[in-house]
Amino acid sequence: MKKGWKWTIGIGLVLLGTIGYLVGPEALSAYRSGFFDKEKKKLYAGDTVDNLRRLHTAMMLYHDSEGQFPYAAGWMDAIENRLQTNDLVKDEGKKKLHRPEFANSQVQYGYAMNDAAEAKYKDDLPKETELIFESKSTERNAHGDAKSGKTGTAITIEGKLIPAK
Repeated sequence: MKKGWKWTIGIGLVLLGTIGYLVGPEALSAYRSGFFDKEKKKLYAGDTVDNLRRLHTAMMLYHDSEGQFPYAAGWMDAIENRLQTNDLVKDEGKKKLHRPEFANSQVQYGYAMNDAAEAKYKDDLPKETELIFESKSTERNAHGDAKSGKTGTAITIEGKLIPAK
């Protein structure tokens, strides 16, 4: 019985040594390159174009998950959790909902969703439909007609930016 345990321990040590020999240099290299370091969290600072692109991405993630765009009356509420990325300090993703001039405001946002996209499947709409736009209304979950409510840049369903005229 003692002989069996000695063999088992001996074989285990040989296997551990072999694994260490094979994997050790790569693990040491990964350690030296910072692979195991914690990622430093950063603050978000984006302009209107950055915000619109990120809002578009969040809307498309929502669409892919739910099979349609959100209801316009709660579109910011619906996509807010899709704006926080792992490299940002906690709650920095919420800044993407605010136009840069309202970055420090808790109640002014400045973006609106086009009512034409409300609860629709993306392929049921023309690709050039403006999905989110800079709006006259600065309230949360603002929505309306992109033609009458737009004050600046917009982004289409396909992700094309339409600059202010």
